[in-house]
Amino acid sequence: MKKASLLIIIALILATSAIVWKKANKKIISTSDIETIIVGTNAEFQPFSFKENDVITGFDIDIITQALTRLGKQMVIKDMPFDALLPEIQLGNIHVIAAGITPTEERAKRALFTRPHLTSDSLVIITPKNKSLVSLDDLKNKTVVVNEGYVSDSFMSEQPGINTLRLSSAAVSDGMLALESGRADAFVTALNPMKPYFAKYDSNEFSITAIPGTEESSALAISKHYPELRSSLQRTLDRMEEDGTLAILKKKWDLL
Repeated sequence: MKKASLLIIIALILATSAIVWKKANKKIISTSDIETIIVGTNAEFQPFSFKENDVITGFDIDIITQALTRLGKQMVIKDMPFDALLPEIQLGNIHVIAAGITPTEERAKRALFTRPHLTSDSLVIITPKNKSLVSLDDLKNKTVVVNEGYVSDSFMSEQPGINTLRLSSAAVSDGMLALESGRADAFVTALNPMKPYFAKYDSNEFSITAIPGTEESSALAISKHYPELRSSLQRTLDRMEEDGTLAILKKKWDLL
């Protein structure tokens, strides 16, 4: 290859790389001048995000409200199906997800995450007491209901020999209805979302067994278009941890 031709090819590669770099960096947007932060949630996931008297409330809603107040930002909440949250944050249509979302390697490809502000939330197997299904081995050749898109869904999907019934709703009440109606032999979900349900309904008729090694955590997810916001929120969450605010909110929502 002639030297001139080689130089032309190198120049074209460098020019193309520069264009790609510029396009990628156009997506990085400063939030310092953005007064209103759009928060996406799914208000079916008590106690993290749910509706009470037509107002969205919950543990994660309290956390993001407190954090954005400290940052001097206004907030608009958009309620949407859980499986729409990550696509919307990828597009930059929402800035933050506050919905009891667990960071995973797969999700980290699509959004930035703060460090978890809640940990040690085990997955549990819930069955009628007369079923006595208390281990993953007991669930083989059985039908297990999960809320689609949550960690329980991905975890159970990896278990061989188990028929997984996915519910599009994030409400644990729908999972319990499927269990009580006989559509499923067991319901696998995280423990904390079940606490409000069993505060209203008798849990004595059910067997509740933790699955070892399945502890969930909850964090805030931030659009990769706004990395500056992730840094600001993490610093604020660190201060909330130091001054006891997170502990107060965990006690408020029975998450200690």
